[in-house]
Amino acid sequence: MFMSMFCIKRFIVLFALIGVQLPVFSLEPTGEQDLIHYTLYYPPYWDGTQSNIVGLHSKLSRRLYAQAKLDIKIERVPYVRIHRHVLPENVAIVAYGINPLTDHRYLFPIPKTKIELKVYGLYSEPTHSLDQLEGKAIAIMRNFSLGSFEMIREEKKYKTVSTNTAGQAIRLLLAGRVDYIVVLDEIFQKDIKEIDSKGKKIWSRTLEKLAGWPIAIVKSHPRANELNEKIKRAYEELLKVGVISYKNQQLLLTEDL
Repeated sequence: MFMSMFCIKRFIVLFALIGVQLPVFSLEPTGEQDLIHYTLYYPPYWDGTQSNIVGLHSKLSRRLYAQAKLDIKIERVPYVRIHRHVLPENVAIVAYGINPLTDHRYLFPIPKTKIELKVYGLYSEPTHSLDQLEGKAIAIMRNFSLGSFEMIREEKKYKTVSTNTAGQAIRLLLAGRVDYIVVLDEIFQKDIKEIDSKGKKIWSRTLEKLAGWPIAIVKSHPRANELNEKIKRAYEELLKVGVISYKNQQLLLTEDL
């Protein structure tokens, strides 16, 4: 009996010792599943809910990640998190607008892209300064970043009306319920096609040409250099075969240009 118990104990000890020496790479995470790409709500480039993000730059990013054989999860967060660099450790990539104060924190494996923020109105001459918008009713989409023109939403001297879509804003303008719309040109051009303007002429003026990167890699991430090289190579490969195009300082999948 004593010998039997001794053998059992010895077997347990040996098993434990062997277990300590056994490789455990099957239990180790690969790391790629934990990589996060933070973006903001900015249709038509980044749209949808946090669990179902769509849009032109969403498609572009996913195509690049597939080419680079990277497993990266895209999450939508309030713009302030990116703007103030509030990034958890597993956030390796962000959608990022040019900012000389923080550009040094990122690597840019793909070229920057430009989009136009415009003001739209009826009949009268286009505005030449923000002073002309004071006291006027301005339609702006909810949760929509206005770049350096956020003061239109924040300052009381501007009267803003929130809409869910550009189409709603256009209808308010045509009905005379707002004086102006401030929105990205791409969104306006898309939604105006679905609306009967009844012969009314809508003018526009560019407020700002916004430049930024759909993919900016956080330098402090431990895999930053690796990700930068893989995504840069993927971009060059897709550009060469025509899947991606870079025209008029705008970067998109060729099918979306």
